[in-house]
Amino acid sequence: MRRQLQTIALFIFFISGYVQADIVVLVHGYHSSGNTWRYNGITQLLGNNGWNDAGFYTLQGNHNLFGKTLSNSGKYLVTAELPSEAPVEIQANLLTQYLNDIKHRFPQQKIHLVAHSSGGIVTRLALVNNYSQNEQFNVTQLITIATPHLGSPIARMVNRASDTPIGIIAPLIGADEINRAEVLYKQLSPEDKNHFLFWLNRQAHPPMKYTSIIRGDGSIMKGDWLVPPGSQNMARIPAIGVKAQTIITPGDHDLKYADGFLLVRLLP
Repeated sequence: MRRQLQTIALFIFFISGYVQADIVVLVHGYHSSGNTWRYNGITQLLGNNGWNDAGFYTLQGNHNLFGKTLSNSGKYLVTAELPSEAPVEIQANLLTQYLNDIKHRFPQQKIHLVAHSSGGIVTRLALVNNYSQNEQFNVTQLITIATPHLGSPIARMVNRASDTPIGIIAPLIGADEINRAEVLYKQLSPEDKNHFLFWLNRQAHPPMKYTSIIRGDGSIMKGDWLVPPGSQNMARIPAIGVKAQTIITPGDHDLKYADGFLLVRLLP
């Protein structure tokens, strides 16, 4: 009897102290918000497959996740709200605050990052910055969807337009984001030796699982005309290379409900 009680006690100690939870942080892209993951039904689809929606982080600094207490077991998801027109550094610093909050409040939880479009660049910078400072998060994987890892020709075109009379006219026609996001457009332009992406793509990245979901059709009518398919491939990043898994999908640049099915398969 005593041996049985000891066995039960050890089992309870094990599941209470060592069972790790998983939390997915969903990061939106340019001209979007954290709720885009909900509008597209992705969070509901993940919820139907065991990922409990724990809420969102906001720009106002309210880090309370719907007032819920996350345990050290189970699976959760949260969305991260970022100032999507701001330079990558500003967005990455805010995302770092969110990840630090998870790290300190729920240290046993394994973090899985899923990012769409420019959110993938923001996420990578947050990871690189903290990896270089030996302040690693408990992140086990990064999944990017239609992210311009090698840059976007459209971003370069818009960035150049901000330095022309178009930049002056833009506020008059309701397109003043051309000026507000001028720095971001430059950072998302195709990599050049003097540009941000060239630097980022050659920084040491933390060891983890990397997966690129790529929009394979680059046509204007049907595919992703904002970001060429080859630019979305993390396997082409010098600092990551063959460690990255690639998945080719049809469709344009926007998030799709079908992306949720891929995430269900890719997440633990």
